[in-house]
Amino acid sequence: MAKEKFNRKLAAILSVEKKIPQSRFLVLVALIFAAAFAIFMAAIGIGICQHNSHEKHFRAGAFAYETKCIDLNAVVRSPDQQDALIACEGARDAIVFLESQGLDVSNTIVIELLTKLPAVVGSSASGCYLESEQRVLILVYSEFRKFETWFGVPIDRSLYRSAVSHEVAHMVADFNFTISQPSIQAKEYIAYVTQFFVMEPMLRKKVLSRFPGEAFEGDWQMSTTVYMLDCMGFGIRAYLHFVKLTDGDEYLHAILNGEAMSFYSW
Repeated sequence: MAKEKFNRKLAAILSVEKKIPQSRFLVLVALIFAAAFAIFMAAIGIGICQHNSHEKHFRAGAFAYETKCIDLNAVVRSPDQQDALIACEGARDAIVFLESQGLDVSNTIVIELLTKLPAVVGSSASGCYLESEQRVLILVYSEFRKFETWFGVPIDRSLYRSAVSHEVAHMVADFNFTISQPSIQAKEYIAYVTQFFVMEPMLRKKVLSRFPGEAFEGDWQMSTTVYMLDCMGFGIRAYLHFVKLTDGDEYLHAILNGEAMSFYSW
C-alpha cells in the first residue's frame, strides 16, 4: 500500500515538473519527503493509527475473554488468556513508570489483542494506539511471533510485553498532553523511553547492542524526518538521551506541556 502511494506521488511530482518549471532542488526535496513517508508507513512496527471502527473484527464482542488486570485500572480483551496476562504485565510496567514520573494514570486503559491490525498500520506493525477511540491494539502473541525478530533480536514474550508497554505509554501520554496537537516525535519519545526503561535489562542490553547509536544531544536532533526514516533508531537514541538527563521527569512534562518538541520539525 505504501509503495503504491509512493509511486503515485512520484508520478505526480514528475508530471508537475514537466508542466511547471522549478528547480531540481525542490523536486529532490519533494521526492525525499515522499520516500520518507512511504518508508514510514511500510516499516513502522509500533505507533499511532486511525481506522474505521465499524470493521467487524475490531468489535469487542469478537473477543473470547475480557480480563481485568489485578490492582490496575486496565482491561484486556483477547482470544487468549495467557496473552492477556502478558498484556496486563506490560500495561503495569508502563503505568508504574509513568506514574513515577508524575503523569496522571487514573484513566482506564483498554487493550485489545487482535489477529489482524487495521490495514492503515501496515503489514509489519505489531500494534498501535487508536487515538480517535482511545484504545490500544496489539497483535496476539502467535501473530507477533511470525515476525521472527524485532529490534534485531529473536522474538519472545518479554519483547511482546515491551510492545504492550509502548502502546500503553501512548495512551497515558495522550491523557496527559496539555496541547492539542503534539508532534509525532513528542509522542514517540515518551513511548520509546517507557518501553526501554521498563524492558528486562538483559533484553534491553541485546537490543542496544544491535543499534550502536549515540544519544540525542537535544530537541534539535529529534526531528520528524529522523523518526520517520528510522523509528527504532529514534527510539533507542531517545532512551539514551533520557537516561543521561538529571531531570528526566521535568523533561517529560516539558514535552507534555508543549515546551519541548512541540512542532513537526523536518
